Amino acid sequence: MQNVLLHLMLQCALWSLMAIGGNTVALSDIHRYTVNEMNWISDAQFVAFFALSQALPGPNGMFLVFIGQQAAGFPGAMMALFAKLLPCSVLTWFGAGWLEKHAETPWVKRVRHSLVPVSVGLILAASYILIKSLENTTLSLMLTLISAAVMYFSKINPIWLIATGVVLGLISSSSGAGWF
Repeated sequence: MQNVLLHLMLQCALWSLMAIGGNTVALSDIHRYTVNEMNWISDAQFVAFFALSQALPGPNGMFLVFIGQQAAGFPGAMMALFAKLLPCSVLTWFGAGWLEKHAETPWVKRVRHSLVPVSVGLILAASYILIKSLENTTLSLMLTLISAAVMYFSKINPIWLIATGVVLGLISSSSGAGWF
């Protein structure tokens, strides 16, 4: 148990510091470690925990608390919570003032501009992991791709796509069709 708590503390602290712009950029590494390496959770649990944390209020990295609870019970959840919040909070506390004072220097501007493509790449990797973990039929993959295209090319509120997915899932489940 102490070994699991140590792993949780170190990894959650690392992900906390790595997650510039939100935990979504660290999602592929979190998946690799928790699902593939440590086998603490399954692909389906990973996607469910991530989706649940996005629906709940608070920081978007709180799915690490669910993973910690699954790996080591209540102590694991608390370790994941503190290891997720403490390092980034300390870095923000000390770094924000310094960064504000030096924001106009050329090298700070270059670093900020260089983080944009890195963040975009990491978010695309996270999207790939989530789609690969969740989509197991051609129909569900098509629904995901169509939803992504609608989001990209239109100004439709995402809640309508979510509601449509819920309705299609309920129809599939109640009819026994098993589409998704």
